[in-house]
Amino acid sequence: MRLVLVDNLLLDNGNSGTEDSYLQPHLGLISLIAVANGAGHSALLYNPKLDLARGDLQLCGSLYREIADRLLAQDPDVVGLTSLGCNFICTSKIAAYLKAKSPHLPILLGGPHATILDTEILSRFPQFDVIVRNEAELTLLPVLDAISGRDLGGIPGISYRTGTGVTVNPGEPLIADLDSLPFPAFDSYPLGSLRLPSLRIEAGRGCPFKCSFCSTATFFGRRYRLKSPQRIGAEMDHLRARYGFTHFTLNHDLFTVDRRKVLAFCHYMRGKGYTWDCSARMDCVDDELLAEMAASGCRSIYYGVETGSSRMQKVVDKHLNLGLVEPRLATTRRLEMTATASFITGFPDEEQSDQDDTLDLMGRCFTRHSNGVTVQLHLLTPEPGTALTQRFGQSLEYDGHISDFNFPTLESDDPLVMQSHPAIFMNHHYYPTTVPRRRHVFVTSVYLTLQAFGYPVLAHLVELSGGRFSRLLDDIYRWLAETGRTAPYDSALVCDFIAHRWPHHYLTSVFRFLRTAQALAEKAPPAAQVARGFGGQKGTPPREPRELRLVMTSRAQALRGIHDAPRILERLGLAADGESRPVSQSLQQRRLDFLLFLPEGSSGVQTFELQRGASEVARFLSSPRSFTDLRELARSLGGDPDEAVACGRHLFDLGVLVDASDQERPPRPALNAPTQLGSSALASSC
Repeated sequence: MRLVLVDNLLLDNGNSGTEDSYLQPHLGLISLIAVANGAGHSALLYNPKLDLARGDLQLCGSLYREIADRLLAQDPDVVGLTSLGCNFICTSKIAAYLKAKSPHLPILLGGPHATILDTEILSRFPQFDVIVRNEAELTLLPVLDAISGRDLGGIPGISYRTGTGVTVNPGEPLIADLDSLPFPAFDSYPLGSLRLPSLRIEAGRGCPFKCSFCSTATFFGRRYRLKSPQRIGAEMDHLRARYGFTHFTLNHDLFTVDRRKVLAFCHYMRGKGYTWDCSARMDCVDDELLAEMAASGCRSIYYGVETGSSRMQKVVDKHLNLGLVEPRLATTRRLEMTATASFITGFPDEEQSDQDDTLDLMGRCFTRHSNGVTVQLHLLTPEPGTALTQRFGQSLEYDGHISDFNFPTLESDDPLVMQSHPAIFMNHHYYPTTVPRRRHVFVTSVYLTLQAFGYPVLAHLVELSGGRFSRLLDDIYRWLAETGRTAPYDSALVCDFIAHRWPHHYLTSVFRFLRTAQALAEKAPPAAQVARGFGGQKGTPPREPRELRLVMTSRAQALRGIHDAPRILERLGLAADGESRPVSQSLQQRRLDFLLFLPEGSSGVQTFELQRGASEVARFLSSPRSFTDLRELARSLGGDPDEAVACGRHLFDLGVLVDASDQERPPRPALNAPTQLGSSALASSC
């Protein structure tokens, strides 16, 4: 039987890090592919995120139809989809188009969301035929054997539609011995062509804790299970031999719960030449264990702190001792491991003082440990199967806000569908909260914007706000109310606030400089396109200088009369270890002109210092000009025309200037550009 399994359609919306994180293969699906292929079936994996990253699909209203067409083109006998709550609108739409075009095609659904809401989904969405609940490795083969005859009775842990309604077979299939599973079918995914710097592999399943906002234990059970060190090591050995991977992320929400097993893993990994990352609770590690982990190759740890309020730690049943947060981060960094501290706001019972405690703890994290510590802030997403849903699930509200965890709406009826079924699409809803919803949306949104300016700058803002991050956000929130400004809480808004709060201050220049660099960096091609060598045609000879009409490329921007932002940023960056290095008076007073430039095919912005009137030339070249025009400008400024032409040619070779009449000019090779244009002919001629 030909089985096509479909990965989640997710986006990297800002908090998760890099594009690499969401292009990883889905570990559950490649485990199922290994099971199916081992039994003689032909199982394939389709990941729509790859087609989006490559530019073969576009994030638009036709996306779901096009994905359905691509799936049908593979001539499947059965299609299996997995879904999270945050993107169930995508999964349901794709399945609906599949069923409309191929009514007799069996469509399976799995994953945490479907496991918990099986009856509701099958009752309201007829495009799904069978839901395979919990861990599907034990039930997939019986389902495939029975699906053609639709005789599914007796298969434990599945739910399916019959002529009289929905049948739910009892059972919660969980794999007791994870070592008994076959190696995941990594060869079903194009690992050889993606150039991923690391690979995610499964370390274990299950969570013994009962946080009121999390559904992990509902799906994987409370029994904590780890693969043996030998099994994990064997998978690493295979992936190194086959694809060259030596760095891995161990997929388990709470890898360090069983100290004895973690120590055994560390001892096994010593000397094997692998590096790895993991997730942990801060009360499930100690200095000795962290030292063992670092010595065995651990390079990064994800810590879920969730809330900086001791009161809320009890309310949400997290029960983390917040006194551990800063010492654990300090030890992690001392052992040369990086860390992520993740927080959540938007709990129903959260007071403003609780949110302030969270923000201030975040501020201490990135102020005292900004070198090598990433601090995340997420807006609480309602999850089915949680204690919070049991309490507040009947009072969910909808405002259409798309957080970093939710997929955007693409089809016109998406909002109506989600509002019509709040229990199924609760991830797109929110609980009523004590703190106004607008405040929660503001805090999480503006934090993403501030974070993009860099932790050293953000830490400096906190320092100027009396050492409290909550006070900085209060100031911005109050300014919004006074000025009537509303969302989007983007970089333009932040820069306007900085100019208002610290007028004529070097921070205004720094934020203007960084915003310009961000805007230019956004013009860089996607990483996948760079890897595939996208660009103009090669081999076109440059025109003679006299024929050129020069103009500043859209990938360059001149900034005039700002503080020495690059050196100020260097100074602030040096303070990342916690030592105070104030910006000198000379830097606070000195104003310069700069040119920022994004070379073709690059993601890094170069900075040039413009000296002696060179910015006048930059402004002059904002419109198409000839070399003759450049000579005349040099004469009018009392400079050397030949030097001006030589500089123009140099900037043309760098790609800062382009031929306005030849927009299809091929990319130029990267050159070693000077760090400032003051040493160039252009600067000295003006």
